[in-house]
Amino acid sequence: MTNWLWKGRVWAFGDALPNDNGLMPISFTRAQVYDEQVLAQHCFEDIDPSLAARIQPGDLIVAGKNFGCGNPHTQGFLGLKGLGVAVLAESMSRGPLRACVNAGVPVLAPAPGICAFAQTGDVVTVDFEHGSIENLTQNSQMEIPALPVIMRDIVAAGGGLGFMLERLKALETRGA
Repeated sequence: MTNWLWKGRVWAFGDALPNDNGLMPISFTRAQVYDEQVLAQHCFEDIDPSLAARIQPGDLIVAGKNFGCGNPHTQGFLGLKGLGVAVLAESMSRGPLRACVNAGVPVLAPAPGICAFAQTGDVVTVDFEHGSIENLTQNSQMEIPALPVIMRDIVAAGGGLGFMLERLKALETRGA
């Protein structure tokens, strides 16, 4: 991802949306499914089986406190990447935040006040590099901490694996 300015429709969720059986049915973790496109079709299936089909690339998941709680299995976050969405969350614990970035999903957390700022159906623009968010539907703006550079680099590389491969290639090019 090289464009850090996103414009999309909001899909809002409340507090404590779990990773397992919230973002993704636990059965995909148990079956060790890692295909982003397969997983994308099953995102939020336990909440609303038709939701993944309505979400479009570029849309934004707005979530309350403790987004992705529970075990930070990668399947839910790979599913979000397959959907082509970004995440704005009031808060996330360290494990899910790292899993989200490692999967290559743009994320801003903590984003205090985001749930009051944007509701399902609103259209917003987000500048992940500077932390500015504009709600075009409600004609309002807010500022939050930007996505740190190292996290942007990981997301831009497509996730942790892509980032490591880029680093290895750079070392080989330098003759290290």
